[in-house]
Amino acid sequence: MTGVDVRTGETGLRERVESLIVLATGRAVSVDDLRDCAGSLDAAGVNSIAYINLIEALDRQFHVVVDPERDAEALSSVDGIVALIRSAGSGEDRA
Repeated sequence: MTGVDVRTGETGLRERVESLIVLATGRAVSVDDLRDCAGSLDAAGVNSIAYINLIEALDRQFHVVVDPERDAEALSSVDGIVALIRSAGSGEDRA
């Protein structure tokens, strides 16, 4: 799935977030797992260590500072993470 994501209007942003989640879990969760669970990280089996890895990856990749308590709802799904990145105005890679 490539091109403009109709849910976000961002080219490939959703796919980039999905890839970060897969890497954060050490590939224990796949893109197919995420999609089968409608983007729910908990339902896909993302554990607490993977959440920490994901928060660090979001900071490195998108320069988004995530507060696990304040942003807990956003961190619960792929769509929430995409929205968090968009709200921070960090849809582009700055590394």
